Amino acid sequence: MEFDGLGTPCLLYCGSCRYYMNEKCKGCETESRASCVIRRCCVNDRQLLFCTECDNFPCEALTKSVGVHPGWIKEQLSLRVKRWRS
Repeated sequence: MEFDGLGTPCLLYCGSCRYYMNEKCKGCETESRASCVIRRCCVNDRQLLFCTECDNFPCEALTKSVGVHPGWIKEQLSLRVKRWRS
């Protein structure tokens, strides 16, 4: 599977975001989102692409994040973790 770069660490998809579609955000892979607590923890501190790769998934910050459904988190916990970076 190839990563298209539009997935966010907090598991949203830039391609469906109105901010991204209207060019008000350049996406999580850019420094335009450097102030995001979830991005900073996942990408900068833990060197991961997605929160689901983290041993502490789901954390409090993620569960309070917009767009994350509690049932989805439970399903994710039952799946094997795939690491995107080596």
